Amino acid sequence: MSQNKLMTGLLVGAAVGVIVSLFDRNTRNDVMQKSKKVSENAKYYASNKDELKSAVQQQANRFQNLYERVSDDASYVGDKVNELKELTPQVKEMAMDTKEAFVDTKEAVVDSTKDVKSALKEDDPSASSSLTDDNSSSSNNNSNRDAEYGKKQ
Repeated sequence: MSQNKLMTGLLVGAAVGVIVSLFDRNTRNDVMQKSKKVSENAKYYASNKDELKSAVQQQANRFQNLYERVSDDASYVGDKVNELKELTPQVKEMAMDTKEAFVDTKEAVVDSTKDVKSALKEDDPSASSSLTDDNSSSSNNNSNRDAEYGKKQ
C-alpha cells in the first residue's frame, strides 16, 4: 500500500514540476524544439530501420571500446599500485640501511676524535688546551706534537 502512495506522489510531483517549469517562455520553446526533433528522428528511423541498426551497432562498438580502454587502464593502474606496494618495503629498508651507515660513520668519527685527543693528551698534558684555544699554544709545541704523532702511526 505504501509503495502505491510513493509512486503516486512521485508522479504527481513530477507532473507539477513540469507544469510549473513550462510557465517560463524560454523553457516552453526549448521543450517544443526538442520534442519536434525527437519526433522527426523517430519518424526517420521508423522508415530506415537498417540505418537505426547500424547506428545502434556503432554506439555499441563505441561503448565496448570505451569499456575495454577503461578496463585496460584500471588493470594498468592496479599493476602500478602493486609495484608500489612491493617497492615501498625495499625503499624503507634502503633508507634504514643508509641511516645506520650514517650513524655508524658518525660514531666512528666520534671515536676517532676521542682517540686522537687521548693520544695527544698522553704525549703532551697541555694538548687539550691547544685543541680548544689556538692562541694559547706555541708553534714549537705543535710541531713537536705533530712529529711524535707521525711516529706512532
